Amino acid sequence: MVLVGLTLPLAWGKLTGHWADMGFTRHNLTAAVRWGIGTGLASCLIGFLTVSERSLAPDLRLQLALGIPMWLLLASPFQEFFFRGWLQPRYECSLGKRAGLLVATVGFTGWHYLLPIFDQSAQSSFPLYTLRGLVAILGAGLVYGYGFQRTRNIVTPWLAHALAGIMFIVIGSASFIPVGP
Repeated sequence: MVLVGLTLPLAWGKLTGHWADMGFTRHNLTAAVRWGIGTGLASCLIGFLTVSERSLAPDLRLQLALGIPMWLLLASPFQEFFFRGWLQPRYECSLGKRAGLLVATVGFTGWHYLLPIFDQSAQSSFPLYTLRGLVAILGAGLVYGYGFQRTRNIVTPWLAHALAGIMFIVIGSASFIPVGP
């Protein structure tokens, strides 16, 4: 699934040459980073308020050593390249800006339920299968998509999503390290 999320948008960009439409541009890069940090902090707040059990991971250094590259290079890019870079612009062209944002965000939210990232076992305290979890994912998706609309640069949602993922590691709600028996 990760490979599809990464390769489909990149192959599409290579085939069509429409890199800028998908947000793969250096244009507006400073603003994109600022918006990425701002929307990242907003999505961190959404996630932080959603998780009821928070504590620093006992092996935080190791968690961050593995988690930061995973969020920056894999988890965030494959979701954002696909949902914001590839899907959202197509829906915006055919349905309009607001409807395109909403439809892409509903797809993003639904994906989290089809292939859950957050295991509901001891590795995660994110309440995915609750109304609160649904609203949080939908809200974060709208924040990522709105940031992308403002800058038209994929760096914005990519960075925002990565910051939220790293925050989940810090508060002990997500882990890339398997928990032993």
